[in-house]
Amino acid sequence: MNNEFELDSLLKQMADSHRPQLPSPGLIWWRAQVLRKQKEKERIERPLMIMRGVAAAACLAAFLVFLVSNWGQFEPTLAPRLWLPLLVTVLVATLGLAFLVAGSPVKKTSGDS
Repeated sequence: MNNEFELDSLLKQMADSHRPQLPSPGLIWWRAQVLRKQKEKERIERPLMIMRGVAAAACLAAFLVFLVSNWGQFEPTLAPRLWLPLLVTVLVATLGLAFLVAGSPVKKTSGDS
């Protein structure tokens, strides 16, 4: 390919020679059924995913309330400058666990179709 004209002509020739074929009606119907079931499954699982997020947020809030209410017991054991990195690490780990729980897929049981 020395110039753009040859490249353009080659691309046009390739596009003209390509004849796409439609899939069979059975395959189209099967794909539509799979998509329908997938959308139905997502619709059914949406409340569960929302409740997982709410549960993760409630656990995080309960942990923070526990930490703040009992801070007086933790403070003497921590070095003067160690408490902030420890608090940040625990908070990040808790948030990471909350997102992991909230984003985990629903396991399929043997009774599901």
